[in-house]
Amino acid sequence: MQFSFIVPIYNDGYLVQSFCEEFEKAFQNYIEKEEIENDVELIFVNDGSKDNSINLLIENAKIFKFVKVIDLSKNFGQHIALSCGYENATGNFVGMLNVDQQEPPSQLPILIDYLIKNNFDIVFGTFEERKTSFLNKITSKLFSIILNYLTQNNTPSNVTTSRVMNRKFVNAYNSLTEKSRYLPGLETWLGFKHGFTPILHTERKIGKSSYNFKKRILMALDTIVSFSDFPLKLIVGIGIFVALIGFGLTFFLLISKTFITDYQPGYTSTVSLITFLGGIQIMVIGFAAMYIGRILKEVQNRPLYIINETYNFK
Repeated sequence: MQFSFIVPIYNDGYLVQSFCEEFEKAFQNYIEKEEIENDVELIFVNDGSKDNSINLLIENAKIFKFVKVIDLSKNFGQHIALSCGYENATGNFVGMLNVDQQEPPSQLPILIDYLIKNNFDIVFGTFEERKTSFLNKITSKLFSIILNYLTQNNTPSNVTTSRVMNRKFVNAYNSLTEKSRYLPGLETWLGFKHGFTPILHTERKIGKSSYNFKKRILMALDTIVSFSDFPLKLIVGIGIFVALIGFGLTFFLLISKTFITDYQPGYTSTVSLITFLGGIQIMVIGFAAMYIGRILKEVQNRPLYIINETYNFK
């Protein structure tokens, strides 16, 4: 197999047929063949959808010979679903994209050609402007900046979901064993040669993304804890800062009582100090608990995902 592409599905199976039609046209033109199933496989990973998505995927697997379907036993999360697709992909070149066609399948040949021409190991698409609401643009930008800072990562904020990588890169990714997955961070950690090239980014034509603000926040917390110890270092810095404030306040009170006046502590200052220190302690304990929970998850060594059934795999 020459090309494998992974598409995670969660409650958006209604988009699959039009996506497959566009995908087929794109690769019929690219490889100049009417029948593409011997050169291209399109792997949909159903990530525990709660609607009729799996039935729609099976129907399309019957229509399009190049379509393969993996049905996971429950919702494991987008990045784990993609990891499942990577492990089951057989192509010399492997890519990923979303089913909403905000980055149309017709843009994939651009990424493939750019990777081959420049001898990159992985190539990401970039966009000039995100075709979405102003609020989504702002939150996505802030999310990217904060996440990069806390995880000590340098992923550009205008990177698209679509990317293509060679077999060497995919094999290296598949060798990773951690249970918590944040693809951009792991892709950076793996090293190799990275490339970026502009591709078309359009508005979502049908439906609404299930990747809402709440899921972004939860993913950010999970990512920060699983991929970086920077928050622990930050907490140590805060602890030192608070300790210095406490030392300075104690020194001031001693000087004030000795040379100026017999200082009588008030209710407001006492409660404020206790509340502030209590908040810091709770934050420290909370972060420590999250890291301990992450350690527990790793040492349990459960499978990364469970496959319920597959379709069109030989």
